[in-house]
Amino acid sequence: MFEAANMVTRNYTVSTLAKWFNSFPHYNLQFLRINNTFSPEDSDYQESLGFWAAVPAAWLTVTLFFFLVFFCARCCSNGTARKHPAYCLRWTIGILSLIALTGVAIGLYGNVEADGGVHDFAAAAEKANKTIMGVETQVNDMNRDLTGAMTPLVRLKDLVTNIPIAGKAINDTIIEVENLIKELGTIPFDKEGVNLQLVADDTRFYEYYRFLGTILLLVFELVVGLVALCGVGRGSRCLLIFMTCLAFLCLFVCFGGGALYLAAGVGAGDFCVSPSTYIKDQVKDDVIPKAVLEYYINCYPAAVNPFSQTISQGRRRIIQANDLLREVEGLTTNLPVAEEIIKEIGGQLNTTETSFDDLVVLVQCPTLHEEYVDALNAVCYDALEGMAYMLVSSLAVGLLFTVSMVLASLAWQRLGRRKQYIEIDEEDPFLPPSGMTPAMGRTSQGPLTLRASVQRGRWDHYLRYSGDRGEREPLLRDNRTPPPSYTYAVRDRGAGVQGSQQDPTVEKRHW
Repeated sequence: MFEAANMVTRNYTVSTLAKWFNSFPHYNLQFLRINNTFSPEDSDYQESLGFWAAVPAAWLTVTLFFFLVFFCARCCSNGTARKHPAYCLRWTIGILSLIALTGVAIGLYGNVEADGGVHDFAAAAEKANKTIMGVETQVNDMNRDLTGAMTPLVRLKDLVTNIPIAGKAINDTIIEVENLIKELGTIPFDKEGVNLQLVADDTRFYEYYRFLGTILLLVFELVVGLVALCGVGRGSRCLLIFMTCLAFLCLFVCFGGGALYLAAGVGAGDFCVSPSTYIKDQVKDDVIPKAVLEYYINCYPAAVNPFSQTISQGRRRIIQANDLLREVEGLTTNLPVAEEIIKEIGGQLNTTETSFDDLVVLVQCPTLHEEYVDALNAVCYDALEGMAYMLVSSLAVGLLFTVSMVLASLAWQRLGRRKQYIEIDEEDPFLPPSGMTPAMGRTSQGPLTLRASVQRGRWDHYLRYSGDRGEREPLLRDNRTPPPSYTYAVRDRGAGVQGSQQDPTVEKRHW
């Protein structure tokens, strides 16, 4: 039943992505190259991960310095450049925003992929914990049955004090049972009682907040992209300026997340290249014996179960104890009470012997090895791939938003300001009647213009010809003098109406 040739197991293989992350050069803060073996307790290795985390941070620093110089230069410019149509800039910003939204979608997919990998790891840890607890429970049940057989053995010994041979056989049976209890106590290999269920629960707890926080940050990036699309779609300067402010904040999110994911990816890649070596180095012999750890991690076809000798010895002790009981039964045929006690002891020993079959199945390596491989695949395939997707998403979205901010600052200068209506006093005697009240408007790209639908007859009512020159001037009421700016504006309008005899209905002038 311990033949290793019959075991068919699945083995862990290193992923290409893990090898790629592991190939990153590792430098400490003194820029000395160090070994890429996963050793998070080593200070030099921690500095090597910090080195890669500093790469996106340095990128962010350079970007912020560029924006400082760029916007200072924009503020110092005279702003007299002609406002050409910004169609090309708007289309470019729109395309970049769509690509950025695609990058955000990749980040969402990576977040879900990483979350699935973490939950699969927690599920594998739970299954491994159940297997270990199953071994402990089985051994405890067997010890309880054997301990329960000790009391009737002592009673039986007291009954056969007058039969020396039976007394000696009972003493030998007691010794066999005691030795069997001691040997069974060595089978539970988790001496320190490591609770993998607690590991699984803590993993799910922290993953929940990591997943939720990442979703919120990605939604923020999504909002920035949508605001950019609305701004270029409507040609709104306010939305583009608002998008620039949001994108500036988003740069910290993108490059900060990129630094975290890059360092975590390099560390996970180093671990996934040789996980068994790290686990063997970390687990102490007083927690799990090295031979037991090797057996369950590797589970080679030719591997020998470290508990096979203990279980075989236990079976032999059970058989020997049953033989001694039969010998005592033959010597106590005239003692009905002794026969009942012997039957009780025999039943408990038979139950223990049957439990050995279940124990053999539990201590075989394929079950725990499968759960070990599932946990590694969850971390080194699903979680690592999700982390890589989020890394690409963070850096790509940060770069796209950087370019979009530059283009948006160029675009909003070419977009005209939205004009407001001017409040006027309807009782002003120098204003034309309500039918001639000018309305404020604007073209899509041009400056403010004044539009008024004026009928020639009604306009002539407010103008009179002057002297010999035959020029028309505004007709003043109550001999009051209007403001100079108003006088010049109305005079100019009068000249414009006289010069436009062919089409006097519409006139446009810059405000």
